[in-house]
Amino acid sequence: MNWFKENPFLAALVAVAVVAGGALGFLGFQSWTAYSLASESYTAAVTKLHGLQNKVPFPSEANLKTVQSALDDYSTRISSLRAQMNKMEIPIDTSITPQLFQDGLRAAVNELREKAAANNVKLPDNFYFGFDQYQAQVPLEAASPFLNRQLIIIKGLVGRLVDLKVSSIDGLVRTPLSQESAAPAKGQQQAEKVLEKFPFEISFTAEQSKFRVAFNSLLANEQFLIVRSLSLQNSATQAPARGGAESLAPKPTPDPFAAGAPTGTEQKGLQVILGRELVQATMRLEIIDFAEPPAAKN
Repeated sequence: MNWFKENPFLAALVAVAVVAGGALGFLGFQSWTAYSLASESYTAAVTKLHGLQNKVPFPSEANLKTVQSALDDYSTRISSLRAQMNKMEIPIDTSITPQLFQDGLRAAVNELREKAAANNVKLPDNFYFGFDQYQAQVPLEAASPFLNRQLIIIKGLVGRLVDLKVSSIDGLVRTPLSQESAAPAKGQQQAEKVLEKFPFEISFTAEQSKFRVAFNSLLANEQFLIVRSLSLQNSATQAPARGGAESLAPKPTPDPFAAGAPTGTEQKGLQVILGRELVQATMRLEIIDFAEPPAAKN
């Protein structure tokens, strides 16, 4: 304390130096903090710029126009594909009422029975194209147009089999359409479907050649069909009986003019062991209904 009193000038100078040093330290710390923040911001900006530059395509005005043009072209191609798919679908006739469907179903059944009897094709008892429940009751109003389209497709397929004179139609099982159930409650939303499948299964017995023709005829169907599964069973489940060594050895051709030659009746010893079997086929098919594309949003 005595030194400060004896040297007031030096004491004041020391005090000023201490204050100046503190202020300088504070300003230096503040400057370093600002520099660090600026450096971090700069680094982040450079990283973001490099990320944008490395993107494909780079988000520029020219590339935006290119992407928009590609999207428009993609939308046009999708619309063209949808138009082609429409040509492979039997349209829904919204004018079909439940009573009209039931009348058409009965007429189709009667027509099929007459054709089957004329072509000697056996049908199951009380065959009704898989629509057995609608013999005595009418369908829902909303389901009638969809049922009518399914009837047209199934009737055409069964009719071709009868025209080919297969041995028999063994059965037809139809999975109920979603429209046949009660409508969803109000306010209940259903997921939008890109396509809808309407499966059914048909079984018939035919000669092998007629089966091949019947299967290939699916390609000429007006409606888009998918063969989901196919099973075949041969009527001949046992292999032909094998003879002894003598039956396998070649035999000389007899002279028909020689004495004691076998008659025509005795020469009928050969048997055809392949090609006469019947094939029982069971096909599971799916009718595909492609949904309309959603309207473009502005």
